[in-house]
Amino acid sequence: MNIITKQNKFEELSDIKYEVHIGNSYIVDYQTIMILKFIGVYGLGSSGNSDATFMCAIGKAALEAWDPSGLIIDLSDLSYQWGDLLERVFDIGNDKYIDAPFPLALIVGNSSEEAVRTLLLGIDSKKTIKEIGWVFKDLKDAWTYIENKM
Repeated sequence: MNIITKQNKFEELSDIKYEVHIGNSYIVDYQTIMILKFIGVYGLGSSGNSDATFMCAIGKAALEAWDPSGLIIDLSDLSYQWGDLLERVFDIGNDKYIDAPFPLALIVGNSSEEAVRTLLLGIDSKKTIKEIGWVFKDLKDAWTYIENKM
């Protein structure tokens, strides 16, 4: 029998880059907050499906590796226009705790804000990003939100 395999790497799924940053909670000494930043261009529509898959895989691996008490997903340097699977990225960590929701916040930037707003609220919604409650435009507000949820 001749078994043929191909080596695969997460980076082959997407051109999006990522950074993982961890900081200590100011409220609880032993708890940490992770910032998972995605940088680049998310594919338009279904061409972004592999980007979402990559982002989810990286997010799950990062949570497993560093076990933070809360997560901030930072899309401030990600260009995103449309693609429903991005919503899966916002579920990273939802299975971490059995008895309580895992604290998660999202940061958007100029190149993602409007598309994320319509993804979460619907294209006809007049609500703002601020009204979502867990989506922010800066790190300080997102960090404070996570601190209050821990």
